[in-house]
Amino acid sequence: MEAIVADRVSGVVRWYNQVRGVGYIDGDDGREVRVDRDAIEDGTFVVEGLRVTYVPVEDERGWHAEHLSIVRRSPGAAHHD
Repeated sequence: MEAIVADRVSGVVRWYNQVRGVGYIDGDDGREVRVDRDAIEDGTFVVEGLRVTYVPVEDERGWHAEHLSIVRRSPGAAHHD
């Protein structure tokens, strides 16, 4: 199967296992996407509830994230979590 690549989307980390280096993201596009340690850019520390952007890719194993990075708040932005 040839990989299908979608446009960059945002989502929230549902859970992430630091030891195994794997987790899942609930994408704003409705997809449940697997994330592996090697997809994380800039050494970002991924935790549950973190807002991220990524490129979803579908292959024979299903949807997974590539080029994951955190969504940074602008200085002075209100924190509403």
